[in-house]
Amino acid sequence: MIIAIILLITFGTNKSFALENIKGQGDNFIQQGSSSTIISTDEAWNILMPIAQILVSIASIVLVIAYMYLGIQYMLVDPQGKADIKQKLIGLVIATVVIYGGLGIFTLIINLFNSMLA
Repeated sequence: MIIAIILLITFGTNKSFALENIKGQGDNFIQQGSSSTIISTDEAWNILMPIAQILVSIASIVLVIAYMYLGIQYMLVDPQGKADIKQKLIGLVIATVVIYGGLGIFTLIINLFNSMLA
């Protein structure tokens, strides 16, 4: 019984692909990509700007809630706990700078890649 199962597994599901077939499919895929047009910077801005605005809106709401929570915690905690909250506030300020500075970072990256690839 075990020998029959091993033979079935070995010879029953043996599917092989010819190298020519795989190479041909890969070449077709590359040809389709090379025939497409290059996206301009304006098109990238038009596509990504609504997404960025939604993400910044969500991040703004989260930041306001986080600042309010840490502010209330800062008012209610003892002096030892205030040092911990100040550490959290430093991270929150850095997150705020990154979120609102993201547009500048995004612009810098797009201009850098455009100059490298142009």
